[in-house]
This record gives sequence, structure tokens and C-alpha cells, in this order.
Amino acid sequence: MNNQITVVKTNTPLTTHVACMAAGMRDGLRTARFYARDLSRADAPASPVPRQVTMLSRAVAAVARGVDTGLSRGGDLSVKIVRPQWRALPSPFEQAVRRDVFQSIQQQYFAFTTEFTAYFFRAGGLILERWATGPSLILEHRIEAARRALQGQMADKDTPTDGKMALVLLHLVQAAPVARTGTPNAQGQILRDADANVTVMATACLALLLAEQGRPLADLDEGAFLEISGALLKPRLAALTQALETQDLDATARILRGVVALY
Repeated sequence: MNNQITVVKTNTPLTTHVACMAAGMRDGLRTARFYARDLSRADAPASPVPRQVTMLSRAVAAVARGVDTGLSRGGDLSVKIVRPQWRALPSPFEQAVRRDVFQSIQQQYFAFTTEFTAYFFRAGGLILERWATGPSLILEHRIEAARRALQGQMADKDTPTDGKMALVLLHLVQAAPVARTGTPNAQGQILRDADANVTVMATACLALLLAEQGRPLADLDEGAFLEISGALLKPRLAALTQALETQDLDATARILRGVVALY
């Protein structure tokens, strides 16, 4: 259910409206599942010593676990019924996927397809799965809103690619699609250093910039890529956050370019 994205290749008012409605409906289900998963941990011990919890807390957690299981299985079943031939989607960090999305941004084709929305939603979810434990919530309709806002601001084809990516990152951070995150794990301590929208979306943008140069190498798995990205972004997060808050696109592009150069 979390990976379902409606991809359209046209940008007429009707298809755009339908895509936005679909994103909103899916976000409603995702929000319901998020709170079900969140509540299901109501009686989980926070330490090796079990906590004293009330019967009401245990009852709420039991119901929430049932709702979460039902939503998950229902989503899987609905996909199998509608699309029996459906298979697992490729990782958003695969070379071919990143290259296609990067080219659509570079050539401004993203104005006519929600491939942009699909990439940032799925990449953000994968990053949070690696960096946090417990439920996280990313809202697809906010990424779609960022895509629509960008349509009228990417007219200059001569803008360097890192400049375009800086504008993309600015709109994504302003849309704030990362609504909630789980508890940062050992690899995801970077989530504690800045707004998760800055950290997560900057990492997703960095992956697209690296695709321009055919990097990272195919033998570098997702876990290693995200670990390296976190280490390189960490000392630059304060400057990146400041640049985005002041809408300084030159500084944002310079920071992204500097991280790419270190790979």
C-alpha cells in the first residue's frame, strides 16, 4: 500500500486533478496506518525493564495492531486483484530509475509526468526505513504540490543542473512531505541534527545529482550509499538549512555540488 503511486504522462487539468485526488486518498490511508502502527507500540517496553501500563493501553494497542494488519493485508490484496501481474517495484536508487528522473528534471519533462512525485515519495520512504525504527509518515500529495509549484519556475534551460536541483529541494522542503519520523537508529542519527525534510530530501536530490555522473557505482548498495551520504551531509546541514530558510539558491547549489565532489 505504501508504494502505490499513480503515474500519468499528461498534464491536463483533469488528469492533474485526478492524480492529486488519488494522492490525497492514499495519504488518508497511510495516515490511518501510521497511527495504527504508532498506537500498536503503546505497550512496548521503552527499556529492558517492562513498564507498568494500564489495561486500556493494552486494549488500544491490541486493536491498533489488528487495524494495522488489516490495512496492510487489504492493500496487498487489492493490488493483486486489480493487477495480478504486479511485481515489486525497483528500488528508487537503481541507476536506471535515477537517470530517468534526473533527465526529466534536467529537460523539464517532470511538468508532464508524476514520475517526479513517485521518485521522491519512494526514495524518502526507503531512507526513513534505513534511518529510523518505528512508523514514519510521508505525504505524497505534498510532493505532488511541490512538483506543480515548480512547473512555472524552471523556464531557464541554461540553469546548471545543481541550480535546478537546489530549486527542487527548496520546494520540497517548503512542502514538508515528511510529516513524522520514527526513532533515529544508529545509522540515522543525522535525523536529529536538522529538520527531517531537509535531511531526507537533500539525500534524495544528492542521489539524482550523482546519477548525472553514473555514480554511485553499481556495487555500492543502498545501505552503504545512505551511510556515506549521511556522513558527508552531516557537517553541512546547518549551512544547508540556513540557505533554504533564506531561499539562497546559489548557496544551496554550492553545498550540493560540494557533497557530490567528495564522492
